[in-house]
Amino acid sequence: MERKDFIEKVGLSGAAILIFGCMQSCSKDSDMTSSPNTPPNSGGTGGTGGTGGGGSASTKVDFTLDISTGPYDVLQKEGGFIVYSVAKVIIAKIAGNAFIAVSSVCTHAGATLEYVSSTNKFYCSAHGSNFNQTGTVANGPASEALKQYKTSLDGTKLRVYE
Repeated sequence: MERKDFIEKVGLSGAAILIFGCMQSCSKDSDMTSSPNTPPNSGGTGGTGGTGGGGSASTKVDFTLDISTGPYDVLQKEGGFIVYSVAKVIIAKIAGNAFIAVSSVCTHAGATLEYVSSTNKFYCSAHGSNFNQTGTVANGPASEALKQYKTSLDGTKLRVYE
């Protein structure tokens, strides 16, 4: 094998490895377990649904979190949010004792959303979609609204349900 052929084959192999790595980083990440605001999959206290926002049509979202204990205690501070990955729901605390909860899965490509308190919007870092607090699309590429859930607070127990 000539030197030129060797360098060409090594270069093509290196390019293939780089492209594979780039493709992996662009893939969907619906769990975002590395986020500090994403509680572990076994989190929550109780819960009668647990798979909503992507489960079967008959499965309803209905779970309760104790916001006085970690990792859910971030919800005690205005602007704090968590992604409850078991039910694929993102929950944010807005003014006073008001909370909002919507599906954490972007309707464009399925990436996990985060809450930006300075704009009061849910943001998809994968492609830049923004959703209002009601789950409606503020800007695309997403064109479909997020599912919104009801919330109720009893002491330190926050219930999220349909």
